[in-house]
Amino acid sequence: MEQRLRVRHVGALLAVLGALSLSGCASPTAIEDFSGLPQVPVAAAAGADEEAEPELEEIEVPEGETAVVYLDYGDRLALVTWGSSTCPVVGSDIVVVEDADSGNSVRIETVAIPDDAICTADLVPHTTIFGTPENTTTTKPLNVDVNGEQIVVPVK
Repeated sequence: MEQRLRVRHVGALLAVLGALSLSGCASPTAIEDFSGLPQVPVAAAAGADEEAEPELEEIEVPEGETAVVYLDYGDRLALVTWGSSTCPVVGSDIVVVEDADSGNSVRIETVAIPDDAICTADLVPHTTIFGTPENTTTTKPLNVDVNGEQIVVPVK
């Protein structure tokens, strides 16, 4: 009987630890990256079928400007860069520099493009998606450093 009780306690402890590890902090690595601009759902028309797929529209980003925007009600951050379609600037990691209480600041690191890469001379957007780090907040402007460029993401 005592052995069975210990096994239950160990099983419960392992289940709790597993859940905590899954709900821990957001991954510092990119979740997704793709050519093009991120899309967000647009408001459904009055009386529209609630089960229908939401209509999507691209976020407007000025051509040639690096931008960072919140997605999914602030749960994700999208880095938009512009450059060659064959050699895009791709985000790799997001690092909290100052938490929400100390300045609400992150740095997004990018993958280096090799010096000998042969790149097309076009200008297209590329998006990298990250989970918003837990130590930051969407209720204050978020300061983002991308390759030395300072970008401020407004309050969500």
